[in-house]
Amino acid sequence: MSQALARELTLRQTPASAETLYFGGGTPSLLGRDDLGLLMETATAMRKGERWLECTLEANPEDVTPERCAAWKELGINRLSIGVQTFDDQLLRWMNRQHTGQQATEAIRTAADAGFDHITADLIYGLPGRSAADWATDISQMLALPIDHLSAYILTIEPRTVLGHRVQLGINKGPDEDEVSTAYEILCDQTRSRGFDHYEVSNFAQPGAKAVHNSRYWAGSPYLGIGPGAHGFDGARLRWANAANNPQYVRKTLAAHSVDDLPATVEVLSAADRYNETLMTGLRTAMGIDLEALERDFQRRPDLLEPEAWFAALNSGQLIEREDGRVRMAEKAWLIGDSIAGRLFDVGLA
Repeated sequence: MSQALARELTLRQTPASAETLYFGGGTPSLLGRDDLGLLMETATAMRKGERWLECTLEANPEDVTPERCAAWKELGINRLSIGVQTFDDQLLRWMNRQHTGQQATEAIRTAADAGFDHITADLIYGLPGRSAADWATDISQMLALPIDHLSAYILTIEPRTVLGHRVQLGINKGPDEDEVSTAYEILCDQTRSRGFDHYEVSNFAQPGAKAVHNSRYWAGSPYLGIGPGAHGFDGARLRWANAANNPQYVRKTLAAHSVDDLPATVEVLSAADRYNETLMTGLRTAMGIDLEALERDFQRRPDLLEPEAWFAALNSGQLIEREDGRVRMAEKAWLIGDSIAGRLFDVGLA
C-alpha cells in the first residue's frame, strides 16, 4: 500500500505552497516506520526539504505506544488525532471499537509524555441509551487529560451499515433531537469553562491550538488527498475522489503513468457549487463569511441574493455580525446551521 500511496503522491505533485500534511482516513497509525517514512520523504522532497507547519497523524488508542510515539516524533509528526469516541466500554464494544476507555486515557497520556504538544481527541454524542450525566462525564474525563483540541460529532446513521440496519429494524433508534440539543449545550458550557474556543461547529481548541490543516480546508484552500477513498481539490474548480476499494486502488495506481491513469472520479465544480460550498463551510466556522469577498469572487452575496432568508436569520439572532464586519452563525444556531445556510444558497448560478 505504501508504494501505491507514494506513487500517487508523486504523480499528483504536492504543491510547493502546501504547509500542512494529514495522515488520516482510516488507520495510518498501523503503518510501520519505514512505510510512513517513505510517504513523509516523498512529500517533503517536493517542498525542497522544508519542514511542515503542521503534520497530523490519526491514531487508534490501541496503536499508541511510547515506541511508536518516538518514531512519529522523529519523522516530523507534530499533531496526533486520537479516536476516542467515548470512555464507556459497553458503547465502545457496541461500536465495534478495539480499545477500552482506559486504553484511550493511557494513549493520550503516552502521547503527552512523548512530547506531543498538540493532541486532538474526539467524542461522539447522540449515542443510544446515554443520559445527559453520562455525556457530561465523558467530556469532563476528556478535558482532564492533556489535550489541547477536542472534536465532538453527533452520531450519524449511515445506510448499509450495521447500525443503519438495526435502526431500520427498530432495534436501535437514531439520535433524539432534544437529547442532542441538551448534549450540545453541555458540550459548549464545559469546553468554554475550560478555556476552549469553539471555532468550528464540531471543533474546540485551547489558545494557539486550532488545527491549521482543517482550518484551511474550511476556508476553501486547495488540498491534496491520497489513498483509497481520499478526496482532493485544486482550489478552483476540480475535485476528485479516489476509488475506495483497496486492491483496485493499489493495482491501478502502481500501473499509472500519469494523473489521468489514477483510479479517481473527477468532478468539475460550477460557480454555483463553489459559491454554495464557500457559504456553507464559512458559516460552520466562528470566522464566518466576508460578504465583499463573496461578491468579488462569485459576483453574488446572500444578503442580495436571498434577502428575505438573510434578514430573517439576522433578526432572529441565528446570524450575527462580527466586529470586523464578517457574519457568522451564532453558537446556539450551529446545530441547525446546514438548514439555515441552505436557505441562502444560489440554486440558479451557472
